[in-house]
Amino acid sequence: MAEPIISFKDYGFQYLAQASPTLYHINLDIYPGEKVLIAGASGSGKSTIGSCINGLIPYAYPGESTGKLLVGGKDPARESIFNLSQIVGTVLQDTDGQFIGLTVGEDIAFALENDCVPQKEMKKTVQEVARLVDIDHHLEYAPHELSGGQKQRVSLAGVMVEQVQALLFDEPLANLDPAAGRATIELIDRIQERTGAAVIIIEHRLEDVLWRRVDRIVLMDEGRIVADLPTKEFLTGEMLVDHGIREPLYLTALRYAGVPMTEELEPQHVDSLRLSAENKEQVRAWFRENEPSRKAEAERQEILRVENLSFGYTPEVQNLKKVNFSIREGEMVSIVWKKRCGKEYACKADLRL
Repeated sequence: MAEPIISFKDYGFQYLAQASPTLYHINLDIYPGEKVLIAGASGSGKSTIGSCINGLIPYAYPGESTGKLLVGGKDPARESIFNLSQIVGTVLQDTDGQFIGLTVGEDIAFALENDCVPQKEMKKTVQEVARLVDIDHHLEYAPHELSGGQKQRVSLAGVMVEQVQALLFDEPLANLDPAAGRATIELIDRIQERTGAAVIIIEHRLEDVLWRRVDRIVLMDEGRIVADLPTKEFLTGEMLVDHGIREPLYLTALRYAGVPMTEELEPQHVDSLRLSAENKEQVRAWFRENEPSRKAEAERQEILRVENLSFGYTPEVQNLKKVNFSIREGEMVSIVWKKRCGKEYACKADLRL
């Protein structure tokens, strides 16, 4: 059996500025080629786990540790942050804080420049990696000119240019809309297929992460690992709700409908579900029972109506174009779509009417 890339043995950690430890008795092995999701509520210690893996602890965040941690067979406390970066590539939640170069191309090439890679080889590698993450048409752009999803791709390209053994993503979906989040998960999946690296994703948007295969889910709570299970087995339990994490909505719907949670359902993703004819009828019956009555809806008092509403901050650009909708008393309404679609302008228009 292969040796783990990451190995925690009864590991604990306490920040110097805190009165009590953040991590207690962590035992966790992550192997080459695995994709592991580390989840937990805010303050559970999941990001501290990530900082231990990539060497930010102890170099950026000093403190006292107990037990044993090996990254690529090495003790992070005895290695330089540069050496650790050759083993673990990291994409942070705040991509803006990770950019170095004045252009996208320079930023991707930064690690290669540090390794004194010949310029001809460097340009070829940057082009190949940029093409893989679909950012090759923006190499001359400044990073701050890009959208959130594009910035995420630049960060991914930056860690891909080196042959690391593990890729760590600390809340990669935090600033992305659902469509961009799904694209990011697909991209991470393709990168793992190409590199064979272990992938560790720290995230609480489970339904988005589970858009692609995840081997294991590690659940953190109050600095301890409370579960470390294969995805299928993990999702059939109720540990997410018990520890303050919203489970995927399709699982909640199945529970409301009274469908028993078993591994045979293949609950890893909504598209993988294998519902029997009886299960499907349970869901239909629950939906019919809870579907709002159209007649009752029509009898509610209309409190807001928008008809052919158009608006633009300048004469040249219209942010809203012929918007029509109404809201009735007691309704709960969400205005959703992709970024820069005009949903925030619709809300401002509501306030003025």
